[in-house]
Amino acid sequence: MIHELTGDILLTKAQAIAANDPMNQGLALSLHEQYPAMHKDFHYWCHQNHPKPGEAWVWGGAEGARVVNLITQEGGYGGGNRPGKASESIVNHALRALKKIVEKEGFNSLALPRLATV
Repeated sequence: MIHELTGDILLTKAQAIAANDPMNQGLALSLHEQYPAMHKDFHYWCHQNHPKPGEAWVWGGAEGARVVNLITQEGGYGGGNRPGKASESIVNHALRALKKIVEKEGFNSLALPRLATV
């Protein structure tokens, strides 16, 4: 069931928060600031896995915090390149990856910001 809410997503009682990259703006930046270990772990994961656009990565932190990062932009990982723009196709792939993570992790609730139109 979907419930549309307003307010600060960082105050959610949901089991996980989904955010899209890059981590230098918007919700992703706020999560980066609240969970600095997540940012460090994300860069380590990128270095090890060389993610492709359309993938997703789940992080678990102290006190049960769970964040799913949706890789929605071309480039920006590993080579210091600036991320490109997201496309509808990439966002759809990332949302499918999110669905798999939700099912695998057994999340009963997920906070997802309204995605801007691509």
